[in-house]
Amino acid sequence: MTKKKEGGGSFIRSLTRHKVFTLVLLFLALVLVFTGWSRLVNGNWTGFFKTSTLRNVLNSMVITSFLTIGAGCLLIGGHIDLSQAAIGAFGGMILATSIKGWSLPWFVGIIIALLFCALLGAINATLVTRFNFPAFIGTLAMSSMAKGLMYMFSAMGVTTGKASNIAFTNKYTDFLGNGALVGIPLSVIIMVLFFIVYGILISKTKFGMKVMLMGGNPVSAHLAGINSTRITYILFINSAVLGGVSGVFNTSRLSQGALLALQTNQFTGITAAMLGGISFGGGAGGMGGAFVGLLILNTFTIGINIVKFDQFWKNVFTGVLLLVALTIDYFAQMRLRRTVSGK
Repeated sequence: MTKKKEGGGSFIRSLTRHKVFTLVLLFLALVLVFTGWSRLVNGNWTGFFKTSTLRNVLNSMVITSFLTIGAGCLLIGGHIDLSQAAIGAFGGMILATSIKGWSLPWFVGIIIALLFCALLGAINATLVTRFNFPAFIGTLAMSSMAKGLMYMFSAMGVTTGKASNIAFTNKYTDFLGNGALVGIPLSVIIMVLFFIVYGILISKTKFGMKVMLMGGNPVSAHLAGINSTRITYILFINSAVLGGVSGVFNTSRLSQGALLALQTNQFTGITAAMLGGISFGGGAGGMGGAFVGLLILNTFTIGINIVKFDQFWKNVFTGVLLLVALTIDYFAQMRLRRTVSGK
């Protein structure tokens, strides 16, 4: 009996020390705060705490979720991608151009869009591995390139020859972006599946272990015979393709390829990943925490809409959380270095 109690106590202690547990508590605290706040503002307890609010929160997470997964995988592998949102917007514009300007089937447009995104991701990886560009600089340059390409493709989809948003009508892309299965938005189902698949990939497979080791200790990864160049290519292409998936969903929801698409989403994805426990220094983190981190950010955004508070606080809150996540990660890295050095 004593051993069972000790085992149970040990499990509870390990659970409460896990970062995801802290994030869940923060999420629940946000729910309580906005439930009480909406009672004061709207005069009832159900202004925030209702099923439709959860549905709206999950729906609002979809576009950024793919950016978060891609950014999270790269951060774990010790890299960062600042071109992801721009590449995603470019992919969305290719989809709109394919349907409206080139009269291609919707699924062909999606394939072409993701292939172009993969190509730009491969260029990112080449800049980092072959030419030794810092990922920050190389992907920042790619961001400008992708935006320029997006404007070029937007001009192809109209008769005036000038860059503009491209609106189109397609029942299949509309269902992809706005449809539902058994009352659950299709995009939310796909988002959850992506988090589960990538969560298993990072935490339960040999490839995930290689990514962790490469990000946490590149020297050990090299000595262990891990092909860091190949994995870096995979991670950057994956990041770009997931950016393209985000762009496809955004374009499908709006039935429009927009020039300003995803402009505010790039750092939200990185913030959610880091808030969820993925280390900026690489080698640590998982998709479960990233999901809860994104859930917290979007709960705050929906909450301030319901209580009719100033929208500018959303950007302030996001910036503060990024600073908190970076600070926590910095001290965690310092503790790890002291442990390794024995000081």
